[in-house]
Amino acid sequence: MPETARGLVFRIDDIRPPWARDALPVVFNHGIGTSMDIWAGWVPVIAAHRPMVRFDMRGFGRSVVPPQDHVWSMAEMVEDLWEVADQAGSGKVHLMGESMGGTIVLAAALARPERVASVSISNASFKGKGLGELAYWKDQFADGGPQGWSRRMMANRFLPGVGDPAALDWFEAEQARTRPHVALGLGGVLAVSDLTEALRTAPFPMSVVLPDSSPFVPVLHGAELKEIVPNCRLRVVPHMRHGLPFARPQEEAEHLDRWMAEVEG
Repeated sequence: MPETARGLVFRIDDIRPPWARDALPVVFNHGIGTSMDIWAGWVPVIAAHRPMVRFDMRGFGRSVVPPQDHVWSMAEMVEDLWEVADQAGSGKVHLMGESMGGTIVLAAALARPERVASVSISNASFKGKGLGELAYWKDQFADGGPQGWSRRMMANRFLPGVGDPAALDWFEAEQARTRPHVALGLGGVLAVSDLTEALRTAPFPMSVVLPDSSPFVPVLHGAELKEIVPNCRLRVVPHMRHGLPFARPQEEAEHLDRWMAEVEG
């Protein structure tokens, strides 16, 4: 797979027919503990209509892994996202992020609003205050290692009986590859994030999708975002925890596809 100068592995899926090439690209940013492959189930829907840009976030998948003493920052993650977005051209793009990836795309959109057609986030927040579970991660890694942390995360992400068993097995194994210093470093960045004031004048349309039962992001955060952002829509999905985008790939991809088409008019 191709790699950026900053060490980020990415791919661009595009299965459009040659006579339908006018839609804008969309860049996907995953969250902590996963990789670009969590979006694999979205490819048939999204890439049929526009270039779909996916990448392994710094510290995950096949991308560069910083050392133990790395100083993590939101600014670095924003720069990473835009370097990947530039692989699809220098024009406007849609941004889509899940979990911390959603917080990153919000920060990236605020940093370069002239490049943004729309922002969509799923099971994600705009601030660290009020998020659940992050305070327990250090102890979970210390007690059970990455495998124990991953098992706990699976319970937080998926309700019993929700999702394809083979897909869930893959997800747990992928998550168990997480380096503790990466998760804890990024978790620390997320915990102190607060984009409230900057979002009050956000010039881009936003779509917020939240599960009703995430142990991490309360639905109240979505309601607050809808009040803060001038052009924001909110959809709450019932009977879902924090793994919403992975548990319902086709349905959620179809929602995003319609939203981006509507934005483009």
